[in-house]
Amino acid sequence: MSAARKAFPAAVTLRRDVHRHPELSGKEFRTAALVHQRLSDMGLSPRFCCGKTGVVASLVNGAGETVALRADMDALPVEEDTGLKFSSVDKGVMHACGHDIHTACLVGAAHALFSLRHLWKGTVTLLFQPSEESAPGGAFVMLREGVFPSHACAVFGLHVNPEHPRGVVGIKSGPDYAGIADFDVTVVGKGAHGAMPEKAIHPITAASEMIVALEKVAKKECSKSNPCTVTVGKIAAGTKHNIIPDEALFGGTIRALTEGRLSSLLADVKDLVGSIARGRGARAEVEFEKAYPPGYNNPALAARAFKTLSAVLGKGKVVRREKSTMLAEDFARFQRKAPGVYFHLGVRPSGRKDVPGIHTPQFNPDERAILTGIAVHTAMAIDILQK
Repeated sequence: MSAARKAFPAAVTLRRDVHRHPELSGKEFRTAALVHQRLSDMGLSPRFCCGKTGVVASLVNGAGETVALRADMDALPVEEDTGLKFSSVDKGVMHACGHDIHTACLVGAAHALFSLRHLWKGTVTLLFQPSEESAPGGAFVMLREGVFPSHACAVFGLHVNPEHPRGVVGIKSGPDYAGIADFDVTVVGKGAHGAMPEKAIHPITAASEMIVALEKVAKKECSKSNPCTVTVGKIAAGTKHNIIPDEALFGGTIRALTEGRLSSLLADVKDLVGSIARGRGARAEVEFEKAYPPGYNNPALAARAFKTLSAVLGKGKVVRREKSTMLAEDFARFQRKAPGVYFHLGVRPSGRKDVPGIHTPQFNPDERAILTGIAVHTAMAIDILQK
């Protein structure tokens, strides 16, 4: 922890700079340049990727295995309402998901690992990823560009989580973080004057029936023991009160913890929507986009992480999570290339039980959690690469 503590002040300064200047997915030019400069100042040779919105660097310390550490860097289109002195200067853009914390943790870990070279040998690849918030995700682009080390024996990442207090890390063995697929449905009917609905094939009525039916599918198919979601999040139709339109459109998202379950739900949605459309004499056009695969924490690596981090952080500071989260993360793409664990970094201020969650204008993580995040990255890399 001493190396993490030495890296902590500079990491906080970086976090506040990044927080003050948030950048949306695919536009992380300033953030990437800032990270690139910090790593260069350490004597590393970082390189840009993903159109200069991402950065990759390697800490090479002799022959040995390779461990990959990842942090995402993009912000969200959210208007900040935290009152922080270093609040966003860009109207309508905010680090409401804590990626500024993630970035600071990994830069801090780079400093700590550099100072602890006598404890490990091999290579630590640092992945500063753009566009986590925008499908298909920056992980997809990094893999396509070949910057993820194909010979990595392990990959680690973390995400802020206000469910846990600052200083605590949660670990879920096995399935964690859902795979997601977005869907868009166009219901094609027949328009008419609102005074003569008998001449119409009402697409809005058909769409409404479909949405209600999809809610029933979710209640039937998804349970605590087999979690999944089918959620409609948008709907659009019509231009005037007394005109029945030709079309109605709605869209939503499907989430599940396995690829098989996700594929099954996709088929259910398509069949249900088609059946209702045919029953009303309408036509339904359904489009799917698989955004992120399900996340899976390697059980053996998760058990090893629990033991290692408990020794570093102290008794009671590492907890086993029993339930998977239905949030989604493109870190799962890296977990398909190497065994990995994605940690839940506690950021709830001590003594607080109810705080604003991620993706809200009031989200304000306890930045002292950066110290824990630095320690997590550092400890796991050394544990795998120890001399």
